[in-house]
Amino acid sequence: MMIVSPLGYPSDDHSKVDKNLREMVKGNERFPYRELFFEEDFNTPLESVEDCLEAVRWAPSAANRQPWRVVKSGKDYHFYVRHTEGYRSDVGWQVQKIDLGIAISHFMNIAEAQFTIDDPGIETDEFTEYIATLSLNKTEVTL
Repeated sequence: MMIVSPLGYPSDDHSKVDKNLREMVKGNERFPYRELFFEEDFNTPLESVEDCLEAVRWAPSAANRQPWRVVKSGKDYHFYVRHTEGYRSDVGWQVQKIDLGIAISHFMNIAEAQFTIDDPGIETDEFTEYIATLSLNKTEVTL
């Protein structure tokens, strides 16, 4: 399946339908860092966010659900999908995992990282699922 992610700047000229849809799903808003990014476990929000995580925060997602959650542990960034309770898709695949793939792509476009799948065993709730770990290959992340 092909995935398309927008590049560039949004147009100032939107149709009425597009404007209404974006307003309904709050398409121009993003969750605060403290709800998306954590240090060592899901109880400790990150105090500051690097450029690679800012890129994740602004990645597009279906219905603006922003289903990604990231736990930072040293140079490792553990990516989780936060399944929205009651959210379902009739398209035959897990849309929120596709959203997470786009977010991981945004992270990797900023950071030089190695991709692994090795669950760190961080405690989660029933709606949060481990997906992958990205380990930084260098100590500093900049644009």
